[in-house]
Amino acid sequence: MTDTILLERIAEQLDAHPQHHADWLREVIALFEADPDAGWQQLNSKRMWGGAGSVANAAMDDNPGMDATLWEMHVRELRSLLIDLAVQQKARGEAYPDIDFWLSAFTSWNQT
Repeated sequence: MTDTILLERIAEQLDAHPQHHADWLREVIALFEADPDAGWQQLNSKRMWGGAGSVANAAMDDNPGMDATLWEMHVRELRSLLIDLAVQQKARGEAYPDIDFWLSAFTSWNQT
């Protein structure tokens, strides 16, 4: 089973974003309790990793008015958490086709 603490931390980071990704992710967390396979299926989806409009894409959102340094720290943390999730998904052998792009991009961006 996935580390729901990781998912909860991602949802907390997403609370600062205008989309409803945090709410959706909390629904996925609840799904894990009833059906872990269905939870993994939701995480291995276009909604999570599919480019524009996806949860992963939220790591590229414009600053909503937060102090610039705090926003940079926030985005770096979100990317780190998404890296951890991507690594877990790849280890399971279930990886959405775009996951390698995001994993590479987040790792590169966090190193700069």
